[in-house]
Amino acid sequence: MGEVINLARFFLQPEQIHGDQVAISGDDAHHITRVLRLRVGDEIECVDPSEKVHRVIIRELGPRVLGVVQGTVASSQESPLTLTLFQGLAKGDKMDLVIQKAVELGVDEVVPFSSRYTVVNLEEKQAKSRHARWQRIALEAAKQSGRTCIPFIGELHSFSELVATVKKRSGHGDLVLLAYEAEKRTGIRDVEGKPSVVSVIVGPEGGFAPDEVEKLKSAGAEVVTLGPRILRTETAGLVLLSIMGYKWGDLG
Repeated sequence: MGEVINLARFFLQPEQIHGDQVAISGDDAHHITRVLRLRVGDEIECVDPSEKVHRVIIRELGPRVLGVVQGTVASSQESPLTLTLFQGLAKGDKMDLVIQKAVELGVDEVVPFSSRYTVVNLEEKQAKSRHARWQRIALEAAKQSGRTCIPFIGELHSFSELVATVKKRSGHGDLVLLAYEAEKRTGIRDVEGKPSVVSVIVGPEGGFAPDEVEKLKSAGAEVVTLGPRILRTETAGLVLLSIMGYKWGDLG
């Protein structure tokens, strides 16, 4: 059996594609030449805006890397389930971990939010810097995990903005699940149907206040338990996404 070679993957914008020619510049060109140290004749994978994966042979190296498409090797490899994670803001590098692993698990969007018991308080400038960092993490995780789209990282939401978004999505018929440690009866196994669009909400390290839970329930969220043990915020979201992917998506 031949050895399976995992080629480096890059996402292209429409202006980078001209027929069977591709042009890569900026950070990706630097990564190809300085980090991966690829040579003329080496192959890479490029994903176009329609989520098709093309095998490309490098023809010229430099600040602008030029390549020629040799063929299309795959179409979209995304799950049939559209998944959003609303993640309570966590301290340190926990958000980095959550975003990286959520992308690997197939999430389409991650929206951070703050609530009453959020430990971290980000100023506007800090929030913008963190958002840019999180979007870069999502990009790199998408490349590494073989995704054919780059998940979107939403702007930091206040709790009132979270409630408004949940109300809008549930009003459109989306399933919205809220993981809450005080819920003892209803689990994910009790959720009926086969939804195609699911949003999951995980609170911050301090959890949710009871009145916050009631507001989210009134907005259309269904409260569920993840079991008898209390999970850390960085664990709970990944558990939820894994269960969703197995139950209704393409995991397992």
